Order: sequence, then structure tokens, then C-alpha cells
Amino acid sequence: MLFTAGLAAVGCLVGVGSAGGTNFQPPVSAVLSPLIGTTTNGVQQVTNGGKIGLQLDVTASANSNVKNVLITVASDKATFSDANRPECKKGPDARLMVCFLKQLTAGSTFSVVLRYAAPASGDKVVTFPTAVFVNKFLPGIVIGKPVKTVLVSSAGGSLLNSYLTGSENVATAATLPQHSQFVMPTTLLGGAFGVATSVKEQTADPLCTKCPALETVLDIPASLQADSPFSATNPFTFTVTLLPAGVPAHYYPTGLYHDGVKIPKCSYSPLGPSTHICLTSFTGGKYSGFVATGQADQNGRLGFG
Repeated sequence: MLFTAGLAAVGCLVGVGSAGGTNFQPPVSAVLSPLIGTTTNGVQQVTNGGKIGLQLDVTASANSNVKNVLITVASDKATFSDANRPECKKGPDARLMVCFLKQLTAGSTFSVVLRYAAPASGDKVVTFPTAVFVNKFLPGIVIGKPVKTVLVSSAGGSLLNSYLTGSENVATAATLPQHSQFVMPTTLLGGAFGVATSVKEQTADPLCTKCPALETVLDIPASLQADSPFSATNPFTFTVTLLPAGVPAHYYPTGLYHDGVKIPKCSYSPLGPSTHICLTSFTGGKYSGFVATGQADQNGRLGFG
């Protein structure tokens, strides 16, 4: 198992630390929290091949200064991608993240947000944290509770759920009659390392009698929060495309709509307190299809009307 392999390098510490008996109270706690892919999250699944976001908090008790803390996070099937702390790197196994701290002072917490790449198939992955440390010259180990991330198929590229960092993008399959791409700003506000994002292409009630019965559903729960990583001056950008195969007979669009409301041009109504989405361009025709580009700081449903 990866767990056994991950601890092999510190086996001497584990052996001493585990000899304290059942009454031993470790001076360090390790808590791994999911940022996407569980029932406690706004985006409750990760598509196969998407990024899994997690936060690890390692805390020293109020009366303990611990030295030489070796922190690991291991997954059974996902591979480590990146983290927001320089102390954390990929371990000798691709499924392992390793962080090293010379000291964790009493009452302090070391926090790191990390990402794993979900495998291309399967319905779940399990990830768990450990912390090996020295306290008063006595080595020990703490094993935190595991996190199970629910995985789901992309359904032919019509569904993409992932934990995105700055400048990253997510795009549905270009062969779909209506498809889309969303690009994160270079920097996410509030010091956020990433943001849980879901994009789904699906059928829907048409916005008019001759309109296409298609919509793009963008779900970024953080975009509706007070501490949103986006703003009018730090928006994400988007492109929504309606292929000729998706254009109904005798249809000509009046524009792109957001939650049933026509999206204004950015030149007329730029992003601000009362405008959370606007178009930078709208081009096309019946035989070439239609393409709408724009910027936004909130999620919602997008469709051609």
C-alpha cells in the first residue's frame, strides 16, 4: 500500500512514537478538508481527469513545540499536482505530497491548499494525511482522517467539474451543438489558491419559440459569496459557441442570455455593482453558427435567445 511505502522512510520514528500506549495524546493534529467533490461542498463531484482541491491544517497543541515535522498526504489513485506552500513537494511516489517543517511552535497551525489530478476512470479516490514529528526528543506520528472524493464521468465532454487555479481554463467538448470555455483571471482575490468550478451543457426550455433548447450551466459557488475571488476589475472570461447543427430553422439570435436576462455589451454596461456579466463580442450567422465572448464575476445559466 502507498501508506506503508510513504512511512517506510521514517520507520524508525514511527516505531518509537507508536510505543506510547493507548493513553498517548499526540501534540499534533492533522485535519484534511475537501474543497470539492463531497456532499459538504458546493460542487459535489469531480469529473474523471479533473483537479481535486483539499486543505490540510496541521496544528501543534497549546503546550507543545514540535520539531522536524514531516507531513505527508497520500492518495490511493490520484496523482499529486501542486500546492500553495513552497515547503510542499511531490514525494517519491506520484500519489504522495511531502512537506517538511523545522519547527511548529505551540498553538500554531501550518495550512496548505493542495491539488490532486483525478484518474481517468473510477468513481472515487481516497486521500489521507499523516504528520511525523519530534516532541521533547520523542518521535511520534499522527494519522488524520481520510477524505473520499466522488468522481463522475464527463459524459462525452458535456460535464466538467474541477478545482481551478489562476489562469486555468475549463472547456466542454467542441463537438457539442452548444459548448463553452471559461478562463480564470491570473490572480484570484482574497489569496485564494483555487476555486471549485462546474460547467455542464444540457437541454433546456427554449427562451423563445424558435430558440435552441440548449443551455450552459456554470456553477462557481464562491462567485456568489461576499469574499468572492472575482470582481468587476478581476473577472473570469468566457466563450459560448452555438454550432450550425444547433441552430433551429428560422432562428436568428437576439443575443446571449444569463439566467433568462439578455446580457448587455461591455461597452454599454461594463461590469459593476449592478452588472455582473457583459459581452465583448457577438458574431456569426445561421450557416457558420454563433459565438459570444465576454467577462463576468458571477455564475449562472447561459443560452442563446
